[in-house]
Amino acid sequence: MESRKKRKKRSKKVQSNRFKIRVRYKYHYYRWIKTPDYGSFKDIYEKYKGKGYTYWCADLPPEYSSQDGTWTGYRLDGDKTHTASTLKRYGRHKAWIDPVYKFEGKPVILVYNAGKYAALP
Repeated sequence: MESRKKRKKRSKKVQSNRFKIRVRYKYHYYRWIKTPDYGSFKDIYEKYKGKGYTYWCADLPPEYSSQDGTWTGYRLDGDKTHTASTLKRYGRHKAWIDPVYKFEGKPVILVYNAGKYAALP
């Protein structure tokens, strides 16, 4: 009688609720990040618009200057007119919840290639 080898049971990889995506910061820094959610700017805005997120261009993200106490970057949400025009212009661009950047303690959603200088590298 031949003995059969027992197959080792391996656990399947646990699916997490985080996505691994490729993003670009500040025009030329590319990274792989893990994010809880991503999609088009329009879809992400509709999903998270009343939940305390702020929307920024990934090429000009929010950065605090301790020298004069101001924030720099290109914000995509503000008054209704500015938000509507940025949604119309950049609505199909990739957006993600960024795990690194925060604006005044709030989480930030960054949008790919959505700055006023986005055409200029």
